[in-house]
Parts: sequence; structure tokens; C-alpha cells
Amino acid sequence: MVTPLNIPRDIRVTADGDGSPVSIWLSNRQRRVARVRNVWRIDDEWWRQEISRRYFDLELSNGSVITVFQDLISGNWSRQRY
Repeated sequence: MVTPLNIPRDIRVTADGDGSPVSIWLSNRQRRVARVRNVWRIDDEWWRQEISRRYFDLELSNGSVITVFQDLISGNWSRQRY
């Protein structure tokens, strides 16, 4: 079976009152967000199936970098790999 590349995967995120991630769960371990490096929003395909996402490029406390997004329609969080 072939797995498509770059498909977002569900991820558990704890966010602050403004909706910015403060920690994420990777491999059953909670990782603290040291810094939000960038934030952007995508709103597209309103004529088919609406997409509305807020992306965060995060630096974690261990120095690794990860991109996550929140689906603003469902509220679910996902990890986006490139």
C-alpha cells in the first residue's frame, strides 16, 4: 500500500486563551512550545468544501521545529509535514 506524502496527522495541542499553542503531544510525551516562529492563515475553496486553517511554525523546548494548524471550522489540530 502506498501512503501519500504530506498528509496532515491529528495531534493533541494545548493552547492559551488567544488560541496559540503552548504545548503539543508527540510520541505520548508533552513538549513545551518555546517560541512561535510564524503564524499564517489559509482560507480557500469556499466554492467546494471550505478550508479555513490557522498555521503555527513552532520551536519546541528541545530545539526541534514543527508546523501545526487548527482547522477553524472543526476546531481540530493537525501536524503538517513538508
